[in-house]
Amino acid sequence: MTINRGLGVYFFDDRIRFSDNTMNELKDPKYIHLLVDRKQKILYIRPSEKRDNDTFKVVRHKDKGGMVYRIYSKGFVKYLAFLIGLPYPSDSVWYDVVMQEDGQTAFVDLNDYHITPYRSE
Repeated sequence: MTINRGLGVYFFDDRIRFSDNTMNELKDPKYIHLLVDRKQKILYIRPSEKRDNDTFKVVRHKDKGGMVYRIYSKGFVKYLAFLIGLPYPSDSVWYDVVMQEDGQTAFVDLNDYHITPYRSE
């Protein structure tokens, strides 16, 4: 299953945003693992209910009648900019997310991004 615009990276304020559909498919976890294959430029997303050294806390809040899901990590966002060859800071990018057959892993091709001009949310 492909989730259009399932993940956004906002370089201007160091956050990654997940769509409602992405979080629903991952079963609304408290934490997530973000694993990067540097050679192929692939990001794997896996849910986690427990905090460990490799997880990011999912921050939730209501916005315009829906939920917004984000993680904040300046280091990780800067690394993604370097990996995909964009200056930091720069415009935002959006990715399609592909859910894997195991139902617990999401796949993002970091080479296939869509640029969204800088704007404050």
